[in-house]
Amino acid sequence: MQIASTEIRPDTGSSELGLMRRVADGDPRAQRVLAHRLAPRVQRVARRLLANRADAEDAAQVSLMEILRSAGSFREEASIERWADRIAVRTSLRLARDQRRPPWSFGSAIEADDLGAPAPAPPDPGDTPRALMEYLAELPAARREVLVMKHALGYTTEEIAEMTGKPVGTVKDRLVAARKQVRKLIQRELRLGARKGDRDVG
Repeated sequence: MQIASTEIRPDTGSSELGLMRRVADGDPRAQRVLAHRLAPRVQRVARRLLANRADAEDAAQVSLMEILRSAGSFREEASIERWADRIAVRTSLRLARDQRRPPWSFGSAIEADDLGAPAPAPPDPGDTPRALMEYLAELPAARREVLVMKHALGYTTEEIAEMTGKPVGTVKDRLVAARKQVRKLIQRELRLGARKGDRDVG
């Protein structure tokens, strides 16, 4: 006796917008199809952004629920995957902020040099006064979002504009402002540290 496959497959005869409309209407099968399609991607985004694995798993679950709830807002300005990435990024960052975690684990994806941040004095020129993610936590949400998408997730400026529904010029302005703000924060702390060191020596 042949056993029917339980694998969930999307209806290839329907459009992306049609799928999202069915999800928004509460169609259980469409919701399963969308969740099955996006779960691995959402988990990767959450794990890329959150240092704690349990936090990342929670963020991925919350992100999927938010994606299902927000399906009615999908307008095909971007692919479903890129639209979902934006929700996953925002949800993960919001959860980290609300839980007051020492927040994100960008690994080596964002380096001070990438942001134009000045290197401090030897002997360890790669260091900054604080971990870089602590400076990112001080950025306004709109600046932090584009900076994370650009440097942690590797999206181009044009892709970020498509995902966020903002003009390319706006995304570029936010990236420039975010880098300047991070650079200013680091420079200020380096100056304060230098002054403190001079006083300690004196």
